[in-house]
Amino acid sequence: MKIGLNSHTQKVSWDFELLFTLVEKYDGVCLFTSAGDESYGKNILGINPVMTFTDILSLDRFLNENKTDSEFPLVIGHIAYDHKDRLEEKGLFGNVHEDLMPEVEFRVFEYYITADNSDHSVLKTLKLDLPFKYKAIDPDKIFDQAPEKLKGGCSKYSGSSLTKLEFEKKVEMIRNYILSGDLYQANLTRKISAETTFSPFELALRLKDSNLIEFGVFAKYGENYVISTSPERFFKIENSILKSSPIKGTAPRSDDYETDLLNLKELLGSKKELAELAMIVDLIRNDMNKICSDVKVEDFPIVMKLKNVYHLYSDISGRLRTGSFFEIIRALFPGGSISGCPKIRACQIIEELEGTGRGLYTGNFGYVCFNGNMDINIMIRTLFYNKGSISFNVGGGITLFSDPQSEYAETVHKAKNICSATGLEEIWEEKSFLTE
Repeated sequence: MKIGLNSHTQKVSWDFELLFTLVEKYDGVCLFTSAGDESYGKNILGINPVMTFTDILSLDRFLNENKTDSEFPLVIGHIAYDHKDRLEEKGLFGNVHEDLMPEVEFRVFEYYITADNSDHSVLKTLKLDLPFKYKAIDPDKIFDQAPEKLKGGCSKYSGSSLTKLEFEKKVEMIRNYILSGDLYQANLTRKISAETTFSPFELALRLKDSNLIEFGVFAKYGENYVISTSPERFFKIENSILKSSPIKGTAPRSDDYETDLLNLKELLGSKKELAELAMIVDLIRNDMNKICSDVKVEDFPIVMKLKNVYHLYSDISGRLRTGSFFEIIRALFPGGSISGCPKIRACQIIEELEGTGRGLYTGNFGYVCFNGNMDINIMIRTLFYNKGSISFNVGGGITLFSDPQSEYAETVHKAKNICSATGLEEIWEEKSFLTE
């Protein structure tokens, strides 16, 4: 199936209220950046879905059939963490799945819009010319939208999938697995749930402003919404160069300047945190060697400054030997930073200890362009909304040197901005979800 392209640049004054309104109006998705520097970052919007792929092999064939030199996206979508079961031989995993959303869903949209943060007066628009009938939208009315009114709201804490005592016990269980030689590291997470009176639109705006992030997502799937403030890139492909940027290592930020510098100094001097990052860099480097040549670690470590925490990360690059999206995903998925090392055994232990599927959390969201370039995130710091119910997960990598209480405290620091943005400040202030 061949698709035609019709692109143009429009003088349209835009803000994020307009972009998120279009998501609501046209069942769209917005990939956004709020990294703090207004000269940095491009936001990508897809509206009016006209095709959906729920199988990576079928998607791969479609992408190959429509390769051109266009830098516009061809598809935008996600792969849930639980899809790992489908990419390995049967019997390796326990078939634990969350059914809130499809495991794989990449959508083709009638319109793609790019909005550069350096110029809030211009939008670049691509309309696809499709060889089949579909319900088109009126191009003259796309940007003639009144944004939803901000009414405010509040949220009420419902619970955590693991109490403080349970989480700390499971940290000890992972340490025992490490001592037994099963693995070197595993990522343990817990889910926080609440009821909210905020609309998805307002939650998206509040979460966008809650942190300095590069890989944000606001997506509508009927009554389900995904709002991600992810700071982590799974991989990016540009001109056949693949780059992965795993995050490992976390320290809290402080409003006190001296304390904040001390926290960063301790993070950079932490043998545990540096060893944790080194293990995951080595894992991803080996994954990349399956599909790349000239794999190398470009920088180690790099400091990422967010509003609530410092992170360490690294950049790893290689030249692709394949253009197949399926082969790339099969080699790299799921991300090592959110599973563990060795990956398969870590995923097995995660299933055992967490007890439920993760769904889209710690999966991936991103886009693939007509020219084969793509950018895919890791779905952390991500909120899920359905009919007034919200949930989000927090976690961290557990090693032999992990302290159970410190690991739990790290999840609290990671939750702080989402708690504040969703009106759960009282939960943060009273630490109500720290009770056993």
